[in-house]
Amino acid sequence: MYIIVVGASKIGEQIAKLLSQERHNVVVVEKNEDRATKVSEKLDVSVINGSGTEIDVLQDAGADRADVIFAATSDDAVNLMVCELARILEIERRITLGQNPKHEKIFREVGTEEIIFPSRTIATYIRNIITRPSVRSVMSTMQKDADIVEVVIPPGAIIAGKEVKHIGMPEGSTITAIYRDNELLIPRGDTVVEAGDKIIVLARNNIIEKVAELLTRR
Repeated sequence: MYIIVVGASKIGEQIAKLLSQERHNVVVVEKNEDRATKVSEKLDVSVINGSGTEIDVLQDAGADRADVIFAATSDDAVNLMVCELARILEIERRITLGQNPKHEKIFREVGTEEIIFPSRTIATYIRNIITRPSVRSVMSTMQKDADIVEVVIPPGAIIAGKEVKHIGMPEGSTITAIYRDNELLIPRGDTVVEAGDKIIVLARNNIIEKVAELLTRR
């Protein structure tokens, strides 16, 4: 994929690094000259020293062939302008960091696909560590009423040895993947669950405890 990251913030830099490691074509646009130079020296990505709020800079970054643009600055106004210009330039997928959840509606109005609020995501993660001890890890989706959770199947669990279709997952939840011996399995109805499996589930918030109890019951 061809991806433009606007803003070499800590998150922007880290995302650019991960994407480049996965062999995506990444261009970082950074207004601050010193920061742009540092990113250019540290990462295997293209770097443009310029403002992502200027349409010619985005064009120089390859907007005409970009699959995704990620606005990663710490300023909602800047990120909003980036997303609006990306819409004008017909970049299909527009993703942004957000600082103030009150601005979510404005981002949606310019066709932003995903708005990621780090404070909200971290708060959700910590809440779930505190209140859902049977869930190994939780990643918040961009939907307020659903989460992606990972549950480790303990030895002696009732569901160990059962096929996925016979587990009886609650309505509003679905098993999306299974990690076993560091391998990713895409489950089918006849996939057998084993003790030690890491089960990835997409579920509504109000049934996560029920899902975790079902998967870990002995």
